[in-house]
Amino acid sequence: MKKGIKIIRMAMHSPGWYAYRANGIGGSEVGTVLGINKYDTWMRIYHEKVGTADLWMEDNTKMFWGREHENKIAEIWQYWDDTPDGYVKNRANNRVIRRCKNVNGYVVNPKYPWLFASVDRVINIEGGANFITSEPLTDEVPLECKTLSYWASQVWESGIPQYFLVQLQTYMIILEVDYAEIAILKDGNDFRVEYIQQDRAMAEKILEVTKSFWYDRIVPAKEAFLKRNEADIAGEIAIAEKYDAIIQRLEPPPDDTEAYKEYMSLKFLKERDRIQGSFALFAVCREDEMLKKIIQRLGFKRDYTKNQLIEYMVNNRSDFIDFGNDGGVRWVDKRNLTTKSLVINLKEKPSEDIVDREIGKLDLTY
Repeated sequence: MKKGIKIIRMAMHSPGWYAYRANGIGGSEVGTVLGINKYDTWMRIYHEKVGTADLWMEDNTKMFWGREHENKIAEIWQYWDDTPDGYVKNRANNRVIRRCKNVNGYVVNPKYPWLFASVDRVINIEGGANFITSEPLTDEVPLECKTLSYWASQVWESGIPQYFLVQLQTYMIILEVDYAEIAILKDGNDFRVEYIQQDRAMAEKILEVTKSFWYDRIVPAKEAFLKRNEADIAGEIAIAEKYDAIIQRLEPPPDDTEAYKEYMSLKFLKERDRIQGSFALFAVCREDEMLKKIIQRLGFKRDYTKNQLIEYMVNNRSDFIDFGNDGGVRWVDKRNLTTKSLVINLKEKPSEDIVDREIGKLDLTY
């Protein structure tokens, strides 16, 4: 690794391993901080870093098997030669193409003290290559090992999820490299390797947002948390409440994830039977009622369009509509279910700008 980059050595999943995570934002947390990971909420990260919530330290069978599969994937990756089935023959002939190694700790870079990386492996320089440019490696680069179930893999069909790309981009920032790889085992028998080049614009966005989140929210909230505890010990209730208010004021705004609702329900402690509402909160309730109606109507409209496609396939006794190079529509059996599911896979999907424009046509007034 480059000069100045450090590895904080410690046993993985030990109490110290989890405790260290309060010192910065990990690569796997960056997608949440950027608001693009629907499976987590930045509210949880905020309170865990500040100290107002316990760091999650529980190990479980899912995590155990994830680590076991990680080791196997890293082993098989060494035989990958950039062909779909070449790794099978290479392993049979004990022909290692490249090698990788464990880091066994957190990687930190003094240039970005608010970030840290927990990489699965790094690719050795000796014998290593950038499969995008075909040039030999001059630095150790990150290798992530990912196991995907059948259902989870469907999310990856249209490309690597954005929150996972952001994680790899963060690792490249910390290691000061412009290349990374992901070794993926899909559904237990489909192995492939993806190559990632650093995206400069994305890297700048990651640094801008995470630095602001850390220094504008976490750092002052940590200071308020310490002072609140000191006031609690001294029995100064009014001062403790003042610092509690600072911690609440610095909280990130609500997001639209299920993880946010779940986290807040666990965090919630009822103290009063009812509280007085305000005109602003009443307006929020009215807006929610309107959005529920809009979603219901859009659901009816989408069901109608899908039923048109299904009717056409039934009348023509086929489960596939072929649009040639533009894609197609398939009516498939759901795994382990008796019902069928419509899968539309078009080459060109509406851009975010087009979606925003269509949403802008909706009258959202109440």
